Amino acid sequence: MNALYMTHKFSTIGLSLALVALFLISSVSQTSAQFGPNSNFRNKDLIIGAHLGLGGCWYSGFGPVVNVEYGILPQLGVTASAGFFAHTDVYSSYSQTYTSIPFILGANWHFDLLKVKQLDTWVGGGLGYTFGSWSSSDPDRRYTGSVGSYFSWDGRLGARYYFSDKLAAKLELGYWALGYLRLGVDFKL
Repeated sequence: MNALYMTHKFSTIGLSLALVALFLISSVSQTSAQFGPNSNFRNKDLIIGAHLGLGGCWYSGFGPVVNVEYGILPQLGVTASAGFFAHTDVYSSYSQTYTSIPFILGANWHFDLLKVKQLDTWVGGGLGYTFGSWSSSDPDRRYTGSVGSYFSWDGRLGARYYFSDKLAAKLELGYWALGYLRLGVDFKL
């Protein structure tokens, strides 16, 4: 790729990130005032989850995502997430495999969006690094190695439905590093 294209791409990404951050900050402050704190998330809560992420690894992969969240304020939790995504493109005479392993640190702001007793809802974001690799079975393209590693980010809107005090089903819509959709279970310790 030429330098002009890459410069334009990164400036577009930077502007997009700034607009998303501004929107999230505005939305969180308005949402908190309107909906208030969520009784399903409290200061010092520790939640561990296992999920399936869909749409990771250059938009078409799926794979496992693990997540930990710890409440540092009544409505604010810090998060650490890791995933593994892979997909293979098969052509008539060869195949190519792409793999990405994202590590994301972030935060979630919890609020009572739908006023359902067992429901915990949040908006959040994070920054991290994604390790990427590519390999090909084509004899002319035998390079295998670490390509596509980059700094990454994740924006998300999520919900947990608690079946008991400790067990919840999780649905999270996100963007980029950890997939567009994450489904799984969370355990509150």
